[in-house]
Amino acid sequence: MPLNKDTLLNSVLAASGGKLVIKYNVNGDPSVMVRIPRFNLEDIDPSLGNGPHPAFVVNGVVKSEIYIGAYQAILEKNCAISVPGQSPRVNINFDNAKAACVANGPGWHLMTAWEWAAVALWCMKNGFQPRGNTNYLKAYEAPWETGTPAPDNPTAKTLGGSGPVSWRHDGTLAGIADLVGNVWEWNDGLKIVDGQIYVPGDNNYTLAESDWPATGVFFDASAGSGDRSGAADSGDPILSNAVSKYSETPTPPGGGDTGDFDYAYQGSWASMAVSTGFNGLTDAVKKKMAQLLIAPKLASSGSAIFSDIKGGVWVRNYGVRVPLRGGAWNDASGAGLGALGLYYLRALVSSTVGLRPAFIL
Repeated sequence: MPLNKDTLLNSVLAASGGKLVIKYNVNGDPSVMVRIPRFNLEDIDPSLGNGPHPAFVVNGVVKSEIYIGAYQAILEKNCAISVPGQSPRVNINFDNAKAACVANGPGWHLMTAWEWAAVALWCMKNGFQPRGNTNYLKAYEAPWETGTPAPDNPTAKTLGGSGPVSWRHDGTLAGIADLVGNVWEWNDGLKIVDGQIYVPGDNNYTLAESDWPATGVFFDASAGSGDRSGAADSGDPILSNAVSKYSETPTPPGGGDTGDFDYAYQGSWASMAVSTGFNGLTDAVKKKMAQLLIAPKLASSGSAIFSDIKGGVWVRNYGVRVPLRGGAWNDASGAGLGALGLYYLRALVSSTVGLRPAFIL
């Protein structure tokens, strides 16, 4: 007997107090989405600026809310949908992940870097960091917390939403599940080209990638290697106004290097260094990097705005790299809300990488 959509919608709304909603795609397939009401930057931390977080601004238009998939996506009729108790789709490259979300219809898109940052900053302000499947079905920091093994990878991956409420972004069953661990998630709306960050000024998720503006902010490396060993032997990533050392010399320059060789690594996002050159950038640019959960602080001196946020940072500052966030089942302490991978090409296909849909009216 077919499931009545209105019954499903009403039951979800009633159980979550309005936090969870059902959104239907062009095929009539449902996704469980978490409603995130608009909040202001000053409500998170006054140093971030004033007004709505950019995740709630689309091409200059302020939105009252955004919707984030409650679960890492599966694919149904080539569309990315968010439903519980399923094995998250993996082995999908960035462009196909983006296309699968857009295929749902108007308003749908791959979760953006702005949206990830907004959710993570909300969590930090509310004093809660979710755990997740970060150690082969278990939480690395709390190994008694487990999820249900996924049939396609039963020793490592868990079914979406099968972990405890401590694996949800707000510590409730109405929260976003598995942001931390299980599988990395592609984020849209951000890239680096030979180390320089390109990002839309707000959450304009339909803006063509070719129109994303350069920010003048770069990922530098504390050491250069040039041995193409594929190891983390180029020191730490450093936010700066220029590149002084590439983790591998770009060949050719200008974003054309398609190799995955040496990279810079910092085990703690909150401890990532900020150069004195970064200090000289405009306040607006520096605050944008903090709002985006890229810069842990606004100057080379001082402490991180949220010094206890978890997750490591991996960067290849040559070629074109698009972001992964959150970590996977094998990243242990390297996973977290701050976990940022900018060291793979958009063509990457991996059993540790998936996606999550988002929606804005």
